[in-house]
Amino acid sequence: MRTGLALILVAVCVSGGMVLAAGFALSGSDLSWLAVLVGQAGSPNPRLLDKLRLVPTLIVVTGVQLLLLGGAGLFLPRCRSLALAKRIPRLPSSQLGLWFLCAGWAAMAILSLNFGAISLVDRLRKTQNRTDAQVIAAEFGEDYRVVRAVRETTPESAAILIKTQRPLQYLLNYELYPRRFYFYPDRQLPVSSIPEEWINRRRIGWTLEISDEEPLHFELLPRKVAF
Repeated sequence: MRTGLALILVAVCVSGGMVLAAGFALSGSDLSWLAVLVGQAGSPNPRLLDKLRLVPTLIVVTGVQLLLLGGAGLFLPRCRSLALAKRIPRLPSSQLGLWFLCAGWAAMAILSLNFGAISLVDRLRKTQNRTDAQVIAAEFGEDYRVVRAVRETTPESAAILIKTQRPLQYLLNYELYPRRFYFYPDRQLPVSSIPEEWINRRRIGWTLEISDEEPLHFELLPRKVAF
């Protein structure tokens, strides 16, 4: 086996061992600091935190894969190792950067695939023996009460102005289509101060104010239309 190939495989094994150790070290640790950093919201987002709890498992799985990859190469029969080594081209230094970029892309793709598989297994474990409504309610927690209230109170053709700092637009748009939801650009501005012209231009007939501190406190009210 060429010395270069042997060194690469040893480096892969060592990297796998380090990644595996890091994964075990993070298991059971508090990752709320990472949720704050990634979410950039100043406080940990519960949904994001649930996903970040899978990071230690992701690191462990990736470390095991690296160990298996490097170990399989090191323990291949000598004849196969020599044949594999001969197929590895000697790259000029000008092409090394391109190969490093390809290796980085491949590493990110593998991490994404691993995370997707782990997330799928975790979701299937949590949602088995549950109906679709129960799954959605469990996933979105108290926010789902807002969805249920809007669905039961407003017609499907409703245009609704939302006043909140909470990231609910994706949940509302997905669960309550074809209703239309609008946020005023200045989210700090009270509903009473939003220009009537802006509201009427979008034919908004309902207002939904959701407390940023108390998840269960919200007001869904019709407004007098002027269009």
